[in-house]
Amino acid sequence: MTLLKVENLSVGYKTKKGLLNAVNNISFTLEQGKSLGFVGESGCGKTTIGMTLMGLLPENANILQGDIYFNGSNLAHFNDEKWRNFRGKEISMIFQAAMNAMNPVIRVDEQVMEAIEVHNPDMPRNEIHTKVKKLFNMVEIPENRLKDYPHQYSGGMKQRAIIAMALACNPKLIIADEPTTALDAIVQDQILKEIKEIKKGLNTSIIFISHDIAVVADVCEDICVMYGGQIVEKGKREEVFKYPRHPYTKTLLASYLNLDSDKDIKVPEIQKPPNLITLTGGCNFSASCICKSKNCINHAPEWVNLSPTHQAFCCEETLGKDKND
Repeated sequence: MTLLKVENLSVGYKTKKGLLNAVNNISFTLEQGKSLGFVGESGCGKTTIGMTLMGLLPENANILQGDIYFNGSNLAHFNDEKWRNFRGKEISMIFQAAMNAMNPVIRVDEQVMEAIEVHNPDMPRNEIHTKVKKLFNMVEIPENRLKDYPHQYSGGMKQRAIIAMALACNPKLIIADEPTTALDAIVQDQILKEIKEIKKGLNTSIIFISHDIAVVADVCEDICVMYGGQIVEKGKREEVFKYPRHPYTKTLLASYLNLDSDKDIKVPEIQKPPNLITLTGGCNFSASCICKSKNCINHAPEWVNLSPTHQAFCCEETLGKDKND
């Protein structure tokens, strides 16, 4: 069953220099109980998608066009009151900066309890407290640490507490925005295992946002590769990572160190990302693409179907130049 369907979504930020097109005409779907990863370099629009789905865009940002269908409701038309009743209950978010995501002067258990009370005002407080204990047990935080303040937690424990808060109201979708960026490799592995176990145990859908290819490949079944505010390739994990077709996806994968290879791999240079205020209308990746044709600079690419589940946002001429790579 399709849980989330995004159609032709564009999001812009008003700046002193003009309108910055952070997300430009993207579409994707997510099935119930599945995981979808967004991968790409900083500034490509990944976090803007997450904040749009949560109704947390800043004042200078607006949805310029498109629809966001979630369980039959169009989130693109929600007002503030609808977002307050929806956010946390249907969709929740694991924010990027766990170190700064909690109130430093309120005990950790009280912050998680507050998230439950907002959407369940009639639930007795003792039941809420019992549920918080179960959540902390799920993310492997000892019960004797519930009454601690955030500064008494390590980075990994704070991240686990944020995950518990995201699960507090049994949401159908969790958006994880770089949830392991500030953690060491061992703790990162533990957090990723917990996220996968939670998804499997609760049948929760996950959107995972990261610039780390290995992390996305480990967690997600479907992948969207982003560049310059656009999705440039999407498909099943095996299709995108084993058989990449868009020139940017190939460059991104080539830049990831392969410690098992003794070959000297030359990574194509990626030029400065496009100016999202003064877009030309052509392919955003044309300045760095070694396979571009003359039409790429001034003509927008189109979606090319590579398989029933695999697509690339490129011209067929460019894809044809290196299809046997």
